[in-house]
Amino acid sequence: MAPQPIWVDKLKPLVERDLFIRDALLQKGVLNDAYHPEMEKVHLTNARKLKELIEKEGFPVLSNAGEEGVRLSWLIIQHAISWPDFMKECLTQIRLAAADNDYSLELLAYTEDRVAFFEGRPQVYGTNWDWQNAELRPTPIADPDGLAARRQAVGLPPLDLDRQTPTNEKPPKDPLTKEREFQEWLLRVGWRV
Repeated sequence: MAPQPIWVDKLKPLVERDLFIRDALLQKGVLNDAYHPEMEKVHLTNARKLKELIEKEGFPVLSNAGEEGVRLSWLIIQHAISWPDFMKECLTQIRLAAADNDYSLELLAYTEDRVAFFEGRPQVYGTNWDWQNAELRPTPIADPDGLAARRQAVGLPPLDLDRQTPTNEKPPKDPLTKEREFQEWLLRVGWRV
């Protein structure tokens, strides 16, 4: 089956809007303080549109969506954090596709870690980072001794703990308030009970 252009045609404008809003909120200096309601609205809208497309076309994998279609859909899935059931269902589909060599193992690793983080579990591949004491650091990692082998198996480079903070991102102004709001948000959207 040849990749269908519908994935890129439908998803590229959604991702472009997501990135535009993200950049605008970064410029205002409000993106890292909390999950901004405008950003959350864009993410949920995009996730709903992706779900509708999945219902019509099936799950986007390399054989039906191509590399670009998969990456666009993956970014929408990564940002669907306010819809845990959708994100977890997508992770299941990604696992199945990856087992059939029809999905990027690297993208699978990022999604595995993101879901683990929101569920309150240690991540597996070391792809998820968050602010800790005004520095971006990896969130807790399961079995750190096996991390290098796991990363290599999915095509990720060795973990660089000294990576530089992107210049356009700043730590939250009030980390305690951000953490409290984050915990409340986790409960509100259903990641935690």
